[in-house]
Amino acid sequence: MPATRAVRPCSPKDCSEMPFPPASRATGTPAILTGRDMVLLSLAFLAAYLPIDWLTFIHPRPSLNITPWNPPAGLYMALLLWTGARGLPMVYATLILADLVVRGHPASIASLLLSNLAIVAGYGAAAHVLRHRVAIGLALNRVRDVGWLVGVTFLSAAVVAPVFVGVFVLDGALPAADLPTLAFQYWLGDAIGIAVVTPFVLLLHHPDKTPAWSVPKTPTAAQTAAIAAALLLVFLPIGDGQFNLFYVLFLPLVWVAVSHGLPGAVLAALAIQSGLIAGLQAIGLPLGAVVYHQTLMLALAITALFLGALVSERREVEARLREHQTELAHLSRLTVTGEMASALAHELNQPLLAAISYARAAQRLLEGDDTPPRAHELIDKAVIQAERAGEVIRGLRTFLSKGSLQLAPESATEILRETLTLVRGDAAYNRVQLKVDMAEPLPLVLCDRIQIEQVLLNLVHNSIEAIAAADSPVREVVLRAQATPPDGLTFEVEDSGPGVSPGMVEHLYSPFATTKPAGMGLGLPICRSIVESHGGRLWLGRSGPTGSVFQVFLPAARSDSRPSHDPDR
Repeated sequence: MPATRAVRPCSPKDCSEMPFPPASRATGTPAILTGRDMVLLSLAFLAAYLPIDWLTFIHPRPSLNITPWNPPAGLYMALLLWTGARGLPMVYATLILADLVVRGHPASIASLLLSNLAIVAGYGAAAHVLRHRVAIGLALNRVRDVGWLVGVTFLSAAVVAPVFVGVFVLDGALPAADLPTLAFQYWLGDAIGIAVVTPFVLLLHHPDKTPAWSVPKTPTAAQTAAIAAALLLVFLPIGDGQFNLFYVLFLPLVWVAVSHGLPGAVLAALAIQSGLIAGLQAIGLPLGAVVYHQTLMLALAITALFLGALVSERREVEARLREHQTELAHLSRLTVTGEMASALAHELNQPLLAAISYARAAQRLLEGDDTPPRAHELIDKAVIQAERAGEVIRGLRTFLSKGSLQLAPESATEILRETLTLVRGDAAYNRVQLKVDMAEPLPLVLCDRIQIEQVLLNLVHNSIEAIAAADSPVREVVLRAQATPPDGLTFEVEDSGPGVSPGMVEHLYSPFATTKPAGMGLGLPICRSIVESHGGRLWLGRSGPTGSVFQVFLPAARSDSRPSHDPDR
């Protein structure tokens, strides 16, 4: 059978990277960004940075980037965690631009360049450690990830702060006596900016979901009202002085964190911080009072991060435990099903052997001269199919009992030809056209021929049933076989049906997962187990509204092997 069109080969390495159903949710590990992604991300960063820097630049001493509330630090920390060293030039240029546009930068150009270089170097090193040394997940769904983020960034801020302020002291823009106070103020502003803003920005991106960018689930109306009431209570003059009820803010924050995990805790901390700064600015308190309350707010933000991460991690562990329990239940049901199938195979084997014996006896009785030749042909076919059914049953019993496979070099052409012979009647009944596409010469396959034929039969039958159920206007199934260098062969079954539904893609190989009204959901799990027992792989290569493609990779036999059914052997 000649090849009808070229097919792209799939190497074993490629096959190992095919989209199997995910075993767990994404961890948010930094991805490799394309040049286009970098440009878009840099433009978005610049567009957000300048307005936020202008709106939140409070209590300058003098008009330098030393403030107890510095959310832009959270922005560039998030950018560096996403981009790594590639984002450093953009951050450096944006810092210089913001100093010139927002603050006018009263000091020298040298201090402008050196101070911002200290920021980029310090936080660039922090991002490198977090990305590559400790490899945190940017989803921050583990307490470990939050702990490393807080610890490394706060330490970096503690190093950057005195260097940043020291540059201006050496430049003569600030008195040396103010260095400790201003360094603490700078550290506080950066630390709380990173603690509140960086997790929020990181949680906007969900690489495992569609759409990838979305706002985390917001607190409920009651929780939002509780936050507003707590903020109002903080600003009421109760007792001997004002603002002595700050710790009331912990109550709604704990409520939100326990209800929504880390995403809710991050949003609650951002809302509390924004409300606190707005209230402090509206009342016009002096810098000392702002620093005091920002110090308390930093403690609250850290509590929110760790509590939210603890709740999220616990929920994820519980979800994995439930999934594991479900898999164990499925395994138990599959074990019972296997025992039933083994018993059924044993029971069916006896009448099949009897049917073969009767057919052979009928052949002997029909050996007379007046016997129609067609009778011999039909009886021979009945015997062949009965013997084949016996081989299938023996193979099933071997598979269920985990016996050794009968591997032998087999011709891929013969496997496809036998598969087509067995499925042609079903295809004709459902008005489905069968096509074959082989890129010869093909290597021999090391396999149990009956079991691999059963795998291909199951895939083709699934395709035919899908086309018939959807009443597809194009009714076609294509079987392909192609060599897969260096040491394998790939079978493909492509159909023109409706494709695999998105909800089933992740559960294709789960026992008892099926969309067929009368199906048991065991076909594909058993097929994948058979293929993997041969050292091969079965995966869904493509699925869409115009059809699906299932691919089976099997190792090839040695080049000097001969087919097990070769008459010259």
